[in-house]
This record gives sequence, structure tokens and C-alpha cells, in this order.
Amino acid sequence: MTSHFPKEETYNLTSQIRRASSSIPTNISEGCGRNSDKEFNQFLNIALGSANETEYLLILSRDLHYII
Repeated sequence: MTSHFPKEETYNLTSQIRRASSSIPTNISEGCGRNSDKEFNQFLNIALGSANETEYLLILSRDLHYII
């Protein structure tokens, strides 16, 4: 989807969306490898933060008319 964004957004909004969205499953999988529920929960909270960031960035993209 971000490949259709304006070229001037390549290193800004596009990059932020890609980093934030890819960190969601990355943090979940990293948390699965931890030794305690407390550590796993910490990584789930980080993943949730990344999901919230991604949601906001997508709303912003819609408001800027980059996506429908």
C-alpha cells in the first residue's frame, strides 16, 4: 500500500509505517522466546504500542488522501 505514496514520503511516513507494522509480530515472537510471563507481557505491551502507532499512521495517511 505504501508503494503508492508520494515519493517525498519514502523516508518519512512510508518508512514509519513499515517499521511500526513489522515490529508488531517481531516483538510478539521475541516475547515468546522469553523465560517468564512477565517478560512476555512486556513484549506484548511493546507490540501493542507499535499497533497503536501503525493505526495512527494509517489514519494520518487517509487524512492526507494517500489511502482511501
